[in-house]
Amino acid sequence: MVNQSNVEQIFDCIDASCMTLYEELKMPYLQGITETCNNILSKSVTEELSDNAKKQLNELMKIFDGTDFPKEEIRKAMQLAILKGLKHSKRSNADITPDTIGLLMTFILEKLSHKTKKIILFDPLAGTANLLLTVANNISCEAIPIGVDNNIDSYNLAIAMFDIMDYGEGMYYQDTFTFKNFQADAIVTDFPSSEVINKHYLPYDVIKYHHNELRDGGYFLALIANDFFEKTEVDGFKQIISSLYQSIGLITLPNTMFKTGGKSILILQKLGENVKKVTKFLLAEIPSFQDSKAVNDAIIRMDGWFTDNL
Repeated sequence: MVNQSNVEQIFDCIDASCMTLYEELKMPYLQGITETCNNILSKSVTEELSDNAKKQLNELMKIFDGTDFPKEEIRKAMQLAILKGLKHSKRSNADITPDTIGLLMTFILEKLSHKTKKIILFDPLAGTANLLLTVANNISCEAIPIGVDNNIDSYNLAIAMFDIMDYGEGMYYQDTFTFKNFQADAIVTDFPSSEVINKHYLPYDVIKYHHNELRDGGYFLALIANDFFEKTEVDGFKQIISSLYQSIGLITLPNTMFKTGGKSILILQKLGENVKKVTKFLLAEIPSFQDSKAVNDAIIRMDGWFTDNL
């Protein structure tokens, strides 16, 4: 259970540190987040600051002395800081996947792999890794998150998240189409808004390419735009995908969650010799999250589908 007081305490520490670094060094807020995480981990202030500023930062970091905050409390505080940093730099927060999506994907994965004791999670378009780490923190089994991103600013924030949550060397700075040769149990990702260019559509290409990074029977959960299957400029996509995966389900999310059009969660499973065929496709619609009873009813219906079909 997340202690909101701890989340606020961690955020206040990061925020005050970032503001001090900005006032002293004119360091951008987002860069200040990564520097603050480095200082917390090293238990020392490495920047050239005035004695008073160093004293302030050392005092702030004392909240971590002898306190082992849960990973999810740290992630939530980091997310708040990143959102503030994006606002400071006048950048869109559209790349930060809402927690509700991560928690819903966690619920789905729990149902798909309920007997698993350890799960390797992979996000091929990790961004700041908020989605990936939301799932890793909330799934009931041991999770090993692996992420890839080719935007240096997003990567720096993601690696800071990995480090401060003690997830190890699981974040990679490279093009997703150069990442290969490992086997994940599940892929979770949030596809960015994309256009078809020279008959290539990024989400289609990612699903095809990273088929090789899933073990047989592994699951691919993706947040997709509702026009995902309408890209007629790309020939044969459905046929190619059906030769690599079986389609498990499609969960439509409330339009009010998104500023750029409706989205859904697509669930695929990599085909393999011992993969059981699902005879009934899961088709569900989540109503507005403001209507808690309607949402709960939708979750109960989904739970019933998993019980009957898996």
